[in-house]
Parts: sequence; structure tokens; C-alpha cells
Amino acid sequence: MSETVELARAVLSKITSTGDGEYTHRMSGVSRCARDAVLQAQGHKWSNPPRPEWGDQVTFDMGHSGEARIIRYLEKAGIQVVAQQLSVLASSPMGERITGHIDGILLIPEGMPMGGKRYLMDVKTTSNYGYAMVVKDGEPKRAHKEQLTGYKYSVVDDDDYPLQRGVMVKDLDYPGYEWGGMIVIYHPKERPTRGFGNKKEELDRLAFIHFDAEEDVHEASTDLFDLIQHHITSETLPPIPDPSDEMVWGGWDKTKKRHVARRCSPRWCRRYDICRELA
Repeated sequence: MSETVELARAVLSKITSTGDGEYTHRMSGVSRCARDAVLQAQGHKWSNPPRPEWGDQVTFDMGHSGEARIIRYLEKAGIQVVAQQLSVLASSPMGERITGHIDGILLIPEGMPMGGKRYLMDVKTTSNYGYAMVVKDGEPKRAHKEQLTGYKYSVVDDDDYPLQRGVMVKDLDYPGYEWGGMIVIYHPKERPTRGFGNKKEELDRLAFIHFDAEEDVHEASTDLFDLIQHHITSETLPPIPDPSDEMVWGGWDKTKKRHVARRCSPRWCRRYDICRELA
């Protein structure tokens, strides 16, 4: 290993996360592996921490800095972003408290596309491949849809907004702006393209994916937190997820001709070894 590589890894080692702390029900974890969540709640530390050279914390930080940049771009375009990082609280079907923070609410003025309405917003950084997929489908990723739907049916729980406390996010009143649904703003880490060779196509650098969803979607997705709480209370563990389950990035592998759980590996699961030991 060269000294330059050693130097880079020495820097990366200082920003590598070593754990995820105490477990709480958070809306951002609505698509999380239930088994991993219960292991965390039971006090199991990471058995497979990320290697410094992977730079996982760098990727995480890029997402946060990207969100701030996108908000600046929106405001420069004349779109007001209100309720940034508003603390909210939701309930599962069985009454579990689920906390979260919204990225913000867009107030798009009349005269602009989709103007005169307010939209619950979330910003997501993604790979070129993932970006091309959401642009092609015109639909947000399932996890992002469930997360924003959860926020839509959350209530304000923020000391900085005492007059709005207890008001559902979808009902927050901004005069002149009616409810317009939800928007996930995707921005890729690299220059976005689709296709290969002569068919290679340049994609717009931002994708605004608009959708709306009703409360049944929220209830169905937040069943996960009731499942997690059941196992926490009974001191049991959910089974290892089926390889086709989306919570572990399950999908059909054309080469292997079978379903694979991509997240079920030491590269992506921080508790992979302990999970297998307790199987």
C-alpha cells in the first residue's frame, strides 16, 4: 500500500461512524430491515462496521450538503421553502410514536409550473442508475413514497411552532397555496445519463417526482413499527427477510436467476455477523 493511500485512509478513518446509538421509531426508517432494528433496540452493537476506505460517512454528508444546495436553488428560482426541518410526530396503527423531521414545504407561486400550491418536499441524493430509474418510471422509490406519506399524516411537534402544534402537516395553512401533494427532488451524484453508445441520453440534473397518497398507504407502511415493537416487548427476533423483500433491496438477479437480498451482506448490513449467529 502506498503512503498516499495510507494517508487517505488515515483521514477517512477519522470520519467513520462506529455505531447508531439507541433505537427509536423514526419515519426515516420506515423501509428499514425489521430484524436489524430489533437487534439495535436489544443493544447489539455493530459486528460489521464500515471500513474507512468505503467512505460511507462522506456519502452521508454529501446528501446533507446537497439538500442545502437544492434549497438555495429553489429559493433563487422564486420558490419559497418553509417549515424546514420541522419536527413532526406520527402514530402507527397500534399507537407507537414515530418521530421525524421534514425537509420542508414548497410554496410554488402562480405563474410557475404547478404554481399556486404547496407541496411537502424531500430531497434525495442518488446514484446515476437510481436516478435514471426514477426518471424513467416517473415514480418515487417505494421507501421515499412511504416516508413522505408518513410525514403527510404526521402532526407538528416542534417548540418553535407553538401555534401549529398538533396540526397535521397536510393541513398546515399557507394563504394562497392549496395542498398539491408531495414532491421528491432527486439529484444524482454524477452527471446523469441513460443508455449506452449512440443511444446515450443526457438527463436533466434535477428530477421533481410528484405524487400523492392516502392514509391507507401510511397505515400499511407503519405496520413495520408495530412489528418491531412487538419483538422488542417479547424479546424475540423477526426472521431473516426473504431475498425478494424490498426492505433488503430484494430483487430478481437475471444472472443468478434467483432473488437476491443485496443488503444482506457485510458491505451493507452493520450487524450481518451477529444476525447470522442468532439465526
